[in-house]
Amino acid sequence: MVRVRQPSAIGFYPGRKEALIDSIQSCFLEKYGSGKIPKTNQEHKGNIIAGVTPHAGYIYSGPVATHIFDAIANDGFPETFVLIGPKHMGMRFKGAAVMVEGAWSTPLGECPIDTDLAKAILSYGAQPTYCVDESWEAHNNEHSLEVQLPFLQFLSKERPVQIVPIVISSADYKICECAGKAIAAGINKTGRNVTILASTDFTHYGARFYYTPAGSGSIEEIIKWIYEKDGDLIQKIEQLDGETLLKTVVGEGRTMCGHSAVTTMLVAAGYLGATKGKLLKYATSYDVHGGPDTIVGYASITITR
Repeated sequence: MVRVRQPSAIGFYPGRKEALIDSIQSCFLEKYGSGKIPKTNQEHKGNIIAGVTPHAGYIYSGPVATHIFDAIANDGFPETFVLIGPKHMGMRFKGAAVMVEGAWSTPLGECPIDTDLAKAILSYGAQPTYCVDESWEAHNNEHSLEVQLPFLQFLSKERPVQIVPIVISSADYKICECAGKAIAAGINKTGRNVTILASTDFTHYGARFYYTPAGSGSIEEIIKWIYEKDGDLIQKIEQLDGETLLKTVVGEGRTMCGHSAVTTMLVAAGYLGATKGKLLKYATSYDVHGGPDTIVGYASITITR
């Protein structure tokens, strides 16, 4: 009997199938969305090796997220999506944690885990530094990967979306580098055609996050400051410079939550032939939905050959 991870992020997206489909369609068509509901190319071109996606509630980050899902639909779906996200709370662990068996459920159905690829990644990450471990529990109550699935399921009407879910809680570059190498090695060993998605939100600004370095000026000044700071990080991602990205976030106390996930993705993408990154869309929660008290930055970025 297949073990199924049940949804734990309902609220970030609607819990009923019909409402969830309506929400996804609205995200594509809203002001900050891609502007159209894409048709998925049935032939996988393989130009997009990896990408960056946000993971907030759909009313906030959903429109920005549609830009990368539109690009992936145009590029054609791979056999498997490797999903890498941060571990926001709860149990901590040395490096990255992968699930190797079972499936993930959302209101749109189940996404089976690509066990062969997951086990290959685990085997390469187990030595010599043990940067990748197997854990089902590490994924409990974590939303960063789960919120990606309905978008992928919505666009993949022909077959179930196959995934390898990985969360990482280390800000040590050597761990991210090791995990990234293991992901690339596992992909090469199995011969899978894969797209890697790293999930992150950028600046978390406001008293709720204990982060108000721009002070209490006008909202326009604060938004300008957030755009500049996030733009600096996005440029490092476009340059495929995960090590500097990680050092900047950690060293300056930035509030980008998925810095380790993105760094790990960039390492893996580099070993798989990536040459450049491209920002598709950036906006803040204030732009999309208003609310000046807590502001979060979101971006869709592709990593290509």
